[in-house]
Amino acid sequence: MTQDNAPTVVVNDASCLIDLRKARLLHLLVQLPFRLVIPFPVRASELIRFTPQEWAILDAGIEVFDLPAELVAEAIAVMAKFPGLSANDCFCLVTTRRHENAILLTGDGQLRRVASNDGRRVHGVLWVVDELRRLALCNDAVIVQALEVWRDDPAVRLPLAEIAQRLR
Repeated sequence: MTQDNAPTVVVNDASCLIDLRKARLLHLLVQLPFRLVIPFPVRASELIRFTPQEWAILDAGIEVFDLPAELVAEAIAVMAKFPGLSANDCFCLVTTRRHENAILLTGDGQLRRVASNDGRRVHGVLWVVDELRRLALCNDAVIVQALEVWRDDPAVRLPLAEIAQRLR
């Protein structure tokens, strides 16, 4: 929670949402005591191929942030400075900047570095499972299953040592 007891904003990028979907954790993500936000361009992205039921789960607990023109311009400037970032990465970064004390939830390595160097708080899906466990929002079997899915999926790029540590 922030100083005024408003929920901490967590800006979600596509990579984390995709990984959370693979691990069947979307319904638990929206139970976390945070204000979940997704930039409109990321929500509308073709990269996130979710079923209508999965979007219904997310839409019930995640706020779509429509970037004003000045933030779109800021995102374009960020993309010019960091050409390795996608437009959606830049939209997530500037959305995080817009919300005081926000957390950027991303699995993208370059976006993590840029955001950290920009003074942003950055976490990934392993933090989500840590929060789910800390808050007792699910049992350990659900977390173990998610960790095993991520460990065994070559498209998921999480540190295997950290997964193994959590599985122990």
